[in-house]
Amino acid sequence: MPLSRKRSLLAALAALLIGLVAAPPQPAAAAPAAPATFTNPLKAQGPDPWLTYYQGFYYLATTTWTNRITMRKSATLGGLKTAPDTLLFTLTRPNGAGTMWAPEFFLLDGPNGKRWYFYYTAGQEPYNLGTQRIHVLESAGLDPMGPYTFKADLLDPAQNNTWELDPSILQLNGNLYLLGTFYNGSQPMFIRPLSNPWTAGGTRRTLSTPTYGWETVGGAVNEGGEVLQRNGKTFIVYSASHCSTPDYKLGMLTYNGGDPLLSSSWTKSPNPVFQRNNAAGVYAPGHNGFFKSPDGTEDWLVYHANSSASGGCDLNRSTRAQRFTWNADGTPNFGTPVGLGVAIAGPSGE
Repeated sequence: MPLSRKRSLLAALAALLIGLVAAPPQPAAAAPAAPATFTNPLKAQGPDPWLTYYQGFYYLATTTWTNRITMRKSATLGGLKTAPDTLLFTLTRPNGAGTMWAPEFFLLDGPNGKRWYFYYTAGQEPYNLGTQRIHVLESAGLDPMGPYTFKADLLDPAQNNTWELDPSILQLNGNLYLLGTFYNGSQPMFIRPLSNPWTAGGTRRTLSTPTYGWETVGGAVNEGGEVLQRNGKTFIVYSASHCSTPDYKLGMLTYNGGDPLLSSSWTKSPNPVFQRNNAAGVYAPGHNGFFKSPDGTEDWLVYHANSSASGGCDLNRSTRAQRFTWNADGTPNFGTPVGLGVAIAGPSGE
């Protein structure tokens, strides 16, 4: 090799070595951020909560017991704690002008495409339990916060002589059904076919009657049925016993095939699936709902509960949430209620 070329190669190698020595060390890859945590309650006065995650935000509505329907919105679950209550709608119709209970909202197909349908219970003023009926609003677009217009009184076409409470929606086998509860001496749950999101397609049928001892504490009650579906299985998780007692709790029906309007098509679990946790100071956990984590990988339970055994059936029931898992047989495992102030990892994907 010519001497001049050899000197050039040696110079280049020296420059490379100097550059490697002088180059600053590269920082190590950043560790994944720890998941955000939150603590319950999400709303101190938040009975009968309904919570949905939709396009980057959580939306929460609860009972107001007034003529006002309100909603909270937050990018994180924990942020609902301080989010403002935004007014969605003011009730004015004489047959449903006040005492708004148990709101729930669903994105359903209507004549103008998908719309949010907001279901609630309300009665005549001054307060009269016997006049409580189910009503529904319709959104103008795809924003869960509206604006909304009144759509219909969801009255039973043949049995409108008793109050009906706690509306929810079941979609099964391509059909739409309304769930609720009524009074016939006790408080059973009903199911009614719908021809569209605001119109009854038939009269109500009794879905579940309170018969077990754990369903009759303080009163024989099955109410607040909520639909949970996974891997081809359909469950209805409902609240049992009277809401004024610490033994208000959750029971479960499992669909076993056949006509959903027949109570024989549903099997009731013999034991409650979620109930008071005295050690954690959680009493009367009930009137639940379900929602998914932002990334869709986790299932979450929202419910209300009291912090003392003497807590009543009023606005002081607080909104709470926690994750739940699934058993090997495909049934949900809700675990036990978590106490207030306990740090909980937020939903996956936040």
